[in-house]
Amino acid sequence: MPSREEPPPHPDYRFSLANERTLLAWLRTGLALVAGGVAMTQFVPELGFPAGGPVVSVGLLLAGLATALAGYRRYRRNDEAIVADRPLPPSAAATWVTGLVAGVVLALLVLVVAEVVRG
Repeated sequence: MPSREEPPPHPDYRFSLANERTLLAWLRTGLALVAGGVAMTQFVPELGFPAGGPVVSVGLLLAGLATALAGYRRYRRNDEAIVADRPLPPSAAATWVTGLVAGVVLALLVLVVAEVVRG
């Protein structure tokens, strides 16, 4: 009598779907940062100094790219852990993206203050 191999257990769909929703949240955040970068070049070309708007715009665009890539990397690592029934791996992505966004906001704050002082 031939032995039947049992298929590998499939992970609970709720975990996979929650992981996908988390990826979508990272992508929405990245897209919002990109939209902010585009808006900076359109509506605030000079902020504090002649290239202030484009400088902040580039920072926002890079932050958006980094957020999307970090979210995807985190999604893939979590998906592999879910399928293998292992604990989710630690990730520093949220810390790095938060620091990146905080740096862009700080630069924007300095430029806005310079614009106000300049009159």
